[in-house]
Amino acid sequence: MEKRSRFLDSGFILVSISHALNHAYESLLPILYPLLLSEFGLSYSLIGVISMGYRLSGGSLQLLMGFLGRFFRRKYLLGFGLIWQSISNSLMIFSQNFSHILLSRSLAGIGSSPQHPTGSSYIADTFQKNQLGKALGINLVIASLGRFITPFIGSLLLVTIGWRLTALVFTIPGLLVGFLFLFIAEKKRLERWSGLSSFKIMSKGVTSVLKDKLVLTVMIVEMIMAFRVGASDFIPSFLIKAGLTPLEAGFLFTAYLGAGLPSPYVWGYLSDKFERRKIVMLAMGLAAFLWYLLPYSENYISLLMVLVPLGFACQGVGGVIQAFVAEVTLPENRDIIYGIYYTLAFTLGSFSPVIIGYLADSIGFQASFTYVGIISLSAVIAAYFMK
Repeated sequence: MEKRSRFLDSGFILVSISHALNHAYESLLPILYPLLLSEFGLSYSLIGVISMGYRLSGGSLQLLMGFLGRFFRRKYLLGFGLIWQSISNSLMIFSQNFSHILLSRSLAGIGSSPQHPTGSSYIADTFQKNQLGKALGINLVIASLGRFITPFIGSLLLVTIGWRLTALVFTIPGLLVGFLFLFIAEKKRLERWSGLSSFKIMSKGVTSVLKDKLVLTVMIVEMIMAFRVGASDFIPSFLIKAGLTPLEAGFLFTAYLGAGLPSPYVWGYLSDKFERRKIVMLAMGLAAFLWYLLPYSENYISLLMVLVPLGFACQGVGGVIQAFVAEVTLPENRDIIYGIYYTLAFTLGSFSPVIIGYLADSIGFQASFTYVGIISLSAVIAAYFMK
């Protein structure tokens, strides 16, 4: 009964819904990219720059947002962040050129910055060790659900109301959930913000955390994995270039995301039972193989047969790493550690779409996806040392 109440009575559900909307906004953009390519005459490299703008603006603030969670109620950081992100996304409908889209997405990235470090830390403080992998897995399953249904709904809306109104429709849930955050119960933080001295505490905390060799190893794994971030953004564009219609590409992308729905829970559950590093190695090894196969798939059925297991392998393994971090660190350091973790993931990961887009422009998607496979294989090797 106590276990159930932790899931139902805390702010866990709202944190997870917010996470789902955060991912929904990310998965909406890939199905818009082919239309933006056509309307504004963009290249794949510029699509990569748009993705970089979002991830870089959000990633650079991850550590700060994680640290602010020690002083301010997390519900305010999460709520106002989601409202900011929703409003910024809505500005994209007024875009007349590339720079307008880039500005809108960069502003949205700022709003997204509290979600991962603050939400993960909130969950880590709410659940016990033997529930943590499952709780973080459920959080990622719900986030994956947001990613899953968005391309399907978005693809249907695109053919009826166009991309601008579609983008506007998706801002409404974010405004509503962001507002609801303000009404959940949360204890006051024990520490008080004191300006410059608080930043000194953060600096000391970062230095202390990075002296831990095990934590440092996890950060190296995350740095490597960051260079594959955003690869899925190019899947709809790759599918359309392969000869599929936008609607067919949207459905296949939905299948890819749908396959990832159970994977965070499955990986999290397995990591609670077995050694977490081995689960990371298994998932990344499978992903490496499937990314290599993807550009060689030549028809709808073969693409589906690759994209479904690829979606399962790629999505959700981050929850296993988060559970590992929580398991080997002290509670008072978690805000900082999750801040560092997501700063690395988003900041370094912001350059990955540019690399992938450049390879697609200059050589082709075969080179882009082979690059992602090599990065995934490198993560397998690095994860071996998480012990």
